[in-house]
Amino acid sequence: MTKAITPRTKLIAITHVTNVNGDLFPAKEICRVAREHGVLCHLDGAQSFGLLDVDLSDIKPDFYSGSGHKWPCGPKEVGVLFVSKSMTTKLWASTISAGSGPIGISKVIEGYGQRDEPAIMAFAEALRFQTTIGRKAIENRSRDLAQNLMEGLSKIDSVKILTHRDRARSVATVKIQHSMNGQKLTAALFEKDKLAFQGGGNSLRLSPHFFNTHEEIDRTVAAITRYAAGGLGTA
Repeated sequence: MTKAITPRTKLIAITHVTNVNGDLFPAKEICRVAREHGVLCHLDGAQSFGLLDVDLSDIKPDFYSGSGHKWPCGPKEVGVLFVSKSMTTKLWASTISAGSGPIGISKVIEGYGQRDEPAIMAFAEALRFQTTIGRKAIENRSRDLAQNLMEGLSKIDSVKILTHRDRARSVATVKIQHSMNGQKLTAALFEKDKLAFQGGGNSLRLSPHFFNTHEEIDRTVAAITRYAAGGLGTA
């Protein structure tokens, strides 16, 4: 990565966890390299916020953003933006409004008028609910389910796991490649087995969360094993 940094580089924007296959990037090390080169770093936490026990004081990004409707299980069109203290005085609003936010940096960047307050309140409630369970408990549970899922799917000859098997390098999203018709497989899993996944082509993305059960993982593996043996037609 250091070879790609030039005197013109102003910001490194990276994803914390890729949505494609769930691989976990070394965010702390990347942020450190950015600081050493005098470059800002934005960490996209769309796939880590609400899933991982994220410690921003340890990672030290300049910016961190997260979506409310993904792993936090909140509504769409809400989210969070973390700005490091060193950057709060260096930001300015891209739009001008008659009003401003109530406290802190919101006085500078939140003056945009009416907002969807019910969605924001629902988002806050979703975060409070997760807090009662515990961030580390949610992360451990989701990781355990994903590891069990990969272990079961690895026994199917026609299935290739595209997610890194090392627990330290992946999280809860599991992506597989198969030789079946992707549309038919996704439809069959949903209609016959009541299992919902994102599929397309000859791949399938499975994302167990803390509310899922080991029984559901076993049912998923059994269903994909059954369809792989019975044949749904090739992709």
